[in-house]
Amino acid sequence: MGRIIFIFVGAGMLSGYYILPDFYIEISGPILITGLSVLLFFVGIEMGIEGSTVKMVKKAGYKIILYPLAVIVGTLTFSAMASLFLPITAREAMAVSSGFGWYTLAPVILMDYSAEISAISFMHNVMREFIGLLLIPFVAKHIGYIETASLPGAGAMDVFVPIIQQATSKHIVIYSFVIGVILSISVPILVPLFVGL
Repeated sequence: MGRIIFIFVGAGMLSGYYILPDFYIEISGPILITGLSVLLFFVGIEMGIEGSTVKMVKKAGYKIILYPLAVIVGTLTFSAMASLFLPITAREAMAVSSGFGWYTLAPVILMDYSAEISAISFMHNVMREFIGLLLIPFVAKHIGYIETASLPGAGAMDVFVPIIQQATSKHIVIYSFVIGVILSISVPILVPLFVGL
């Protein structure tokens, strides 16, 4: 699985750089949304056929909210610690990491604060998604299934659902979705909060 992901991401990057014409950028959005919608539709069908989603939510109860909260606390704690070794403040580091992989929103919010921090945010969030993509099979095999859902951040509720399901099991999809939703809601709240916007 890890090799397949790496090969396709690499092939996409090379195609985008060397082969595809410039006008592809204009049509890529609708193509991505359509492809993602089809993937999520079939994930939903699988969950519905199995009929275990409602049971899983009932079984997890309110505790299911603890997973995204743990991701938020862990991310913010380690980003504050990382600021000790970086030329940015702890507040700026936490603002950057509060993007939780949402590289199209967090940098835009931070642009009003600093173009440099906005650029760092963009790179950080793109790298979180990319590294998450590469690590999902390894974490699923050697660490745990729910931990896998925390890797991509906000993308755990959409783009990464089929990948996480393939690497783990159908039962983890609900955890992945909840983690992604809570992190996505947190981005427009936490990012401006840390830089005082």
